[in-house]
Amino acid sequence: MSKNINKLIESIRDKLVLNSKFVLPANFDMFYDSKISQVYITLFQEGNKALRWGSKKGTLEETIQRIIFKIKSKKEFSYFDIEDNKKCRIMFEIVTKEYPCNIRNLTTMKMKSRNRFEPGINGLMYKYKGITRIFMPTDGYTKSIMSVNQLLNYLSKQCGISKITNKISERVYLMRREDIEYTFVESDAYISYENDVIELVRGYPKSELKFSKDIIYDKTMKSIDWLVKNMNDDGSFLYYYDPYLNTVVDDMHPRMINPLYNNILRHSGGTVSLIRGYELSGDKLYLEKAKDSIEFLISTFRTHRYKKKFACYPFFNKKSKLGGAGIGLVAMMHYYIQTGDECYRKELDGLVRHILSRVDSDGEMLGYYIHPNFNNGKALMNPNDEIKKELFSFYYPGEALLGLALYYRHIKNIDKDLEQDIREKSEKALDFLIEIRPIKYDYMFETLPADAWLMQAIEEWVKVDELKKDSYIDFVFNDTKTMFDHMYKEKNTNKNNKDYIGGFFYEYGDHVYHDASRCEGVVSAYYLAKYLKDEEKADWIMENMLLSAKGLIPTFHSEKSVYAHINQQKALHSFRFKLTRQWVRVDSVQHTACFFARLYNII
Repeated sequence: MSKNINKLIESIRDKLVLNSKFVLPANFDMFYDSKISQVYITLFQEGNKALRWGSKKGTLEETIQRIIFKIKSKKEFSYFDIEDNKKCRIMFEIVTKEYPCNIRNLTTMKMKSRNRFEPGINGLMYKYKGITRIFMPTDGYTKSIMSVNQLLNYLSKQCGISKITNKISERVYLMRREDIEYTFVESDAYISYENDVIELVRGYPKSELKFSKDIIYDKTMKSIDWLVKNMNDDGSFLYYYDPYLNTVVDDMHPRMINPLYNNILRHSGGTVSLIRGYELSGDKLYLEKAKDSIEFLISTFRTHRYKKKFACYPFFNKKSKLGGAGIGLVAMMHYYIQTGDECYRKELDGLVRHILSRVDSDGEMLGYYIHPNFNNGKALMNPNDEIKKELFSFYYPGEALLGLALYYRHIKNIDKDLEQDIREKSEKALDFLIEIRPIKYDYMFETLPADAWLMQAIEEWVKVDELKKDSYIDFVFNDTKTMFDHMYKEKNTNKNNKDYIGGFFYEYGDHVYHDASRCEGVVSAYYLAKYLKDEEKADWIMENMLLSAKGLIPTFHSEKSVYAHINQQKALHSFRFKLTRQWVRVDSVQHTACFFARLYNII
């Protein structure tokens, strides 16, 4: 079939250039049923809106001839350099299946439902006011659609229902309730890439799904280079990019006075990624860029006193978060470990003192030092239990404890009183998280564990003799097991979602969570098992961890996969959030790069 497809798309390109009649290549053989086999041909070229036409005639040859005629009749056709196969890419997609759909029961959350919408795998044919339209399977990928609400909102714009109301919820309701006939469709899809033609799986090039140690290294370094390329002059990173809309305005913060929203925790995670890049490559450029990003972090610092000594903390977006201080300390310690540079020693000591000041008498770590909605935006010194509960973060304590552990284990010439304070308060905080938090904050616990920062912190603290507690170790391995119990594997997936394998779910049937941030906790569990010389556990973790690594591969924006982006260079070599949703954020890159960097050293 591959040779047939190559010849077919080559012939389509030729006829788009010439005026002669289209003829199928000699001995061409492809499934075609004139009742269901709707064919779409799409032209993609950077800087242009995609140009597409679909048709269904008596034969495949007639169908393609009709599509070529219609595409060439569009004024936009002149914008495409059809003869240049490096610039203009051609997608060929043909419907191969059609089956019933009950739109009122459409879902992405029930694996065995006959009305499951699997974005990128199936599409919808629908008839409204006498007009039939098709949302092709690849549209899930090219239009950055993952959920049912996104899908129906998109369709409401296609058929005009969106003009009735501006509220997405009402549009979705109308699309479910209006007199519209719906049918599921599936397709085969192929796209050109220079002289080759690539089969698409969920809109992603099948040829890009290979996995090896060299591929891990290549994608890791390219993604870290993406962070470097997308650093601002002040040392901050590009926070968010949506390749589908070609915008850097984060849709989660559209009403911010400054639309270019940023987050100091994720900024610091980006810094860690740069240092991982140095560890892997030895290229000092990454250290230089990490230093630039640290300078940006320090520009946000404010100061106070802890036990009459200098303390400092990040203040950003009108807040001072424990996690900001924690990951900031992690980032700066990674820089210190690699360079031995004492230039930030004052700030390192100050961050440590600030974090220690946020450990309550029972070991609870207070989530915020400053929050605009509490105490008139002033420092929270002795908040009552109600405020502590409102501002408690599930993740910040682990981030802070990882920073303290790296400082405790690696910094030179620690003041003895400070050293004792760190050890005692860290132990209290760990005990609180392991023993008390599950009771006091039981309502925060989900079926799928997410405290990967704490898993990383424990990996470090266990190397301190006094803190090598079975309860800490058990927490890491128990969370790892629970994650693996909530992992899609060969046995619990079907033919339409084999690319779920290695990803996670809260409840079985959820759209997959390919989650590198959780994988950072898992890889810490592996290193912990090796440290404890538990080879059986290490092998078990590795077996499952490799599934997760393979599952993350199709979230990488490669040269072959960015065909639908108007600005194909902007997201190139980044990692996105989901299989079809195109959004890129600094942490979607950072978490995957850091996970892959640690994985690379052990496979």
